Amino acid sequence: MAPLPANSTPRFKVLYTTCFRQHSMEIRSHLSPSGLGTLVDDFMTAIGAAARVAVIDEVQFAADGSDVFNAVTSGIEGNTYGTGAGTLNETAWFYSWIGRSSDGRRVRIYRFGGDAQGGDYRFNRFESGSLDAATDVLVAAGADIVTIGDLQPVWKFYINAGVNAHWQKAVRP
Repeated sequence: MAPLPANSTPRFKVLYTTCFRQHSMEIRSHLSPSGLGTLVDDFMTAIGAAARVAVIDEVQFAADGSDVFNAVTSGIEGNTYGTGAGTLNETAWFYSWIGRSSDGRRVRIYRFGGDAQGGDYRFNRFESGSLDAATDVLVAAGADIVTIGDLQPVWKFYINAGVNAHWQKAVRP
């Protein structure tokens, strides 16, 4: 499969702070900024207490064909989701949702500040009601979220959990 340029679709970056560090969630979408804000609000609300407190700092947008991200108003800036301040080491803990489109291209959405790793670094369906609800939000989004090939993904019904190596090294003294 031939690689596609990173700027082949419109992209949003949702910048949020959790466990004392700022993270970003990139979503490829043709939605308006307010439409994307509603989708992210539903997603983060569904995760709820399964993750540490996260505050939305800013939402940025890069148009199709552009590598320049500019701040946009989505309506979720300043919103708070999750519970518990967490610890610095939990800034590296994440949940990730994976989807794949009909052309075989993958999409992944991360939420840092997870509060558990699961027994095997994966939450299968019915192991976490909150994480399942977040998956349901992604499935319901349909073609509002796309892959780099600009096609609707089919989301997996498991959620990976882990410790991100970059953030693990970043919090070491």
